[in-house]
Amino acid sequence: MANPLSTIQQCRLYAGFELQRLWLTRRGLMTLAATAVIWFFLLRYAIAPASDLISADGFQQFFRDVFGSGGLTQLFSWPAPELAVYWVLSLLILPTFCLFFTANQLCSDLERGTLRFLALRSSRAGIVLGRFCGQMLVQGSLILLTLAATLSLAAWREGGISLAMLTAAIVIAVNLLLVLLPFTALMSCFSAMVRSARLAVSLAIVSLGLVFALLSWFIFYFPDYLFVMGYLPGTQVLQLIQLQGWITLQHALLPLAQTAVLLTAATLLLKRRML
Repeated sequence: MANPLSTIQQCRLYAGFELQRLWLTRRGLMTLAATAVIWFFLLRYAIAPASDLISADGFQQFFRDVFGSGGLTQLFSWPAPELAVYWVLSLLILPTFCLFFTANQLCSDLERGTLRFLALRSSRAGIVLGRFCGQMLVQGSLILLTLAATLSLAAWREGGISLAMLTAAIVIAVNLLLVLLPFTALMSCFSAMVRSARLAVSLAIVSLGLVFALLSWFIFYFPDYLFVMGYLPGTQVLQLIQLQGWITLQHALLPLAQTAVLLTAATLLLKRRML
């Protein structure tokens, strides 16, 4: 059995290596540039116009007349409309991006044979956890950069950054990381099974679609088991959209449990396969 302290040390080293690859390599800088371009267009052509719309009193009253005073109308209570729009867009699109972005956690090492070399000096649990933590650090860096850009846009409109805006930004960052945890762990499983990131993404999309279709068919005939849908990764997103503030952490337990199960499965898969 691997020494827990040794596993933690290995995890820290692999995670630091992943973070260095983001900031100190050409490929990582290209990733940062691509992220900047994508979010520039989102800020310019989605977040800014939508913020103007939802900050208008007439639109808010119309929205309340249509949807009532609860649910999505909580978006009007955010300290800045830009943060409200960022919250909704990020919850909806980042999980999908995560499947593509984190698909290559182990695939390249399996294909090149370097994982055999790494396994001589590290436990397989340390490799899986290290690469997973590294991917979460990278995604956290990108989330902070995009949040900073959104806060800058909000500050330009409001004439400054308030404490409420900073608190809301921290809440958003924490919840987005929680949402991405099980998706990143899921890609740890698929990247431990195949030697190609493209194949890992394909398997993830097909598997998620197939599981959703089978559950939908099962629930159609046995509606009492509708609650099972709530255990799929990302199912808390629709509830989170309607909330704000630290109350959103009431949905934190499920993604943490899903992540633990998926990382355990990824470690077992890596232990069972030939390197």
